Amino acid sequence: MQFSMMNKGKFNFEEDKDQHARLNAVLKSMSEGIILVDNNKNIVYQNEFVTSHLFCGIGSDSLKTEVDLIAFIQKVSVSKNNNVDELLQSEDITKKLTIEYENQLKYIMLNKFSVYSETGFIGNGYLLRDITKEEEIDQLKSNLITIASHEFKTPITNIRGSVETLMRQDADWEEDFKQELLQGIHEDILHLQDLISVWFDIKKIEMGTMSLNKGYFPISQLISSTLDQLPREIAASDKVRYDEDTQSHISLLYGDKKRLQQVLLNLIMNGLVHNDSPKKQVLLTVEAGPKDVFIHVKDNGIGISKELSKKIFDRFYRVDNSPQRKTGGTGLGLSICLGLMKEHNGDILVESEPGKGSIFTMKLPINEGDHGGSYES
Repeated sequence: MQFSMMNKGKFNFEEDKDQHARLNAVLKSMSEGIILVDNNKNIVYQNEFVTSHLFCGIGSDSLKTEVDLIAFIQKVSVSKNNNVDELLQSEDITKKLTIEYENQLKYIMLNKFSVYSETGFIGNGYLLRDITKEEEIDQLKSNLITIASHEFKTPITNIRGSVETLMRQDADWEEDFKQELLQGIHEDILHLQDLISVWFDIKKIEMGTMSLNKGYFPISQLISSTLDQLPREIAASDKVRYDEDTQSHISLLYGDKKRLQQVLLNLIMNGLVHNDSPKKQVLLTVEAGPKDVFIHVKDNGIGISKELSKKIFDRFYRVDNSPQRKTGGTGLGLSICLGLMKEHNGDILVESEPGKGSIFTMKLPINEGDHGGSYES
């Protein structure tokens, strides 16, 4: 009988051991963070997701007590006045945290809950879920609504005003005045069409359905056709200059010329729009590498810091986001440009310093397609 009891005890021990191993495997593989605190406020468990993902590299693995945890959350939180101390006093609470790590914001939903066993209360648990993606999507939706409202309001208001003026029965407008109003309506409609095209381009790039009409063409053709698209007042000035001597012996480019023109034109116009210099200047140069062609767009504008240069390609991001900003725009131009360059297996490089202008570089492979070739300028 004693032998039977020993065998039963051994069996129960093995069964508990297996259950513990299964539970540990489940907690370890979860895509949420779990922290368990005992009755003495000591941290007795935290899964790998906490240290490897949520608080990666910030030192959360050295936390020993619940007080340490609260102090740590207070330290890494962007907002220092969100009263995380209430986590100590409350039994069950839900709180959204915003932390910053390596200049990147991360959003975490924290749920504190009480843990009970058959004998009663044994401690607290903390469930931490990374909601950064959801938060970014919400912000994108909010930005889209705000920017769309702002960008659509002006042309629609202009069109309505012009149409209502032309519809007045008590006025006999001169033909020149009518044509002026109609020209304004036409320009506003084109602006609205451009805005809609921007939304579609972003969607196509995001879904990988962007259709490109690729072919071979000399780089001089790309640049000259882009310069022809500049507004008349800019083309007539010396604000944009192209150094043709830098393009000799450049291989033929392979890509969608119209889409590459779109990128280059956007970079040129940005160099002029975001420019407070008394004499605005944009210089285009071309450089050939072993495998790539580099089209440099250098301006003498306001310049941007290294921190901002990492964000300017984000959708809806604008260097000046204040209501009093001098320039309009959707904040999608550079995002689309980068997407188009990626579609060409290329890239956009940035060198800039506040107050000293910027150099935006289109990097394009020269060995794409089935044929090679070069030409003399």
